[in-house]
Amino acid sequence: MGDEFKKVIILADYGSISLAQEIHNELSKRDIHGGIEPFSLKGIYINRFANREIDLDIASNVRGKDVFLLKSFNVCTGAWDKSMAAPDKANLVFSPTEAYSELFLLNDALKRGEASSVTNILPFMPYQRQDRRPKRDGKKTRSAISAKVFANILKETGANRVINLDPHFKQIEGFYDIAFEGLDSFVIFAEYIEANLKERMKEIVFVAPDHGSAERGGDYASYFKRPLMIIDKRRVRSGVSEAKGIIGDTTLLKGALCILTDDLIDGGGTIVESAKILKENGAGEIIAFCTHPVLSGTAKEKLLQNKIKLVTTESILIPEKDKYPNITVLGISYLIAQAIWCICNGKSVSQHLFDYDRYKEYRNQATQIIKS
Repeated sequence: MGDEFKKVIILADYGSISLAQEIHNELSKRDIHGGIEPFSLKGIYINRFANREIDLDIASNVRGKDVFLLKSFNVCTGAWDKSMAAPDKANLVFSPTEAYSELFLLNDALKRGEASSVTNILPFMPYQRQDRRPKRDGKKTRSAISAKVFANILKETGANRVINLDPHFKQIEGFYDIAFEGLDSFVIFAEYIEANLKERMKEIVFVAPDHGSAERGGDYASYFKRPLMIIDKRRVRSGVSEAKGIIGDTTLLKGALCILTDDLIDGGGTIVESAKILKENGAGEIIAFCTHPVLSGTAKEKLLQNKIKLVTTESILIPEKDKYPNITVLGISYLIAQAIWCICNGKSVSQHLFDYDRYKEYRNQATQIIKS
């Protein structure tokens, strides 16, 4: 007899291998409907031809299987040899547009390999901020709506489902004509607060760095029963904003531990401006929570110089992280593994992962599960 058929397989590009291994290890502790294939470091091969066109291959048999493909938005400048030994991690470069091209071709290869379904696991998804045609000088521009363009291409190239952590805007689900699971990082940061800041709870003030982050900050303030402030950020010219004031009772800021909450930090300017105005109003320590550490240019240096502690997730690899003692990275493998388990076993993702108290209950139960 041949090997027993296993329905579920996890594949990963090189920038996602460590996360994929952690997710697979978590899923291997419990029953998965149809079974799960052992994880292989050589599941896919990605290289470049001499002219920089993409050369890739799916090394694993995917016929009839439910494929969960983890894809980072880092690409390798070094070559993978034909034995599929991956290049050194130092060769990883953050390149969203090129990485999307890899993803589209991987989806197509999986579809042609007759996978039963293809789920793209994209903890961070670039181009989500282009969700509408903006106005300039009071007039609507002739810009592309990139979030919709990429949603269309993912479907056309073969994806049946997308799993994403903290979408930039919640209504992005409506951009997709395939299933879209937008996971909420609140449970990850809430765990961090309970494990590390519980004794300082009375000092904490949650702060939204702009009006767009008010709902996110409000979730923390409501759950932990602490005050919420909102930074009144105004655009002074294209691409430049300034913190003009604080909405809320600023007398509560004296000596406070201020936690800024946002979905991503790119150049770092918004967080630095917010921290300055909070300090001017008597705030003590400043911590920034962000799900996606894009950290373009000198953003890491800005945060370090302004004594801002960053608590973030592993949704994006942070180059030379060890040089920045102010950065703490939280794992996301359990959250994604639980989402996969729910999908494969016909369970509710929202019930298991969106209510923090129930999340803790299910997580405790998961440690006690014994595979039958």
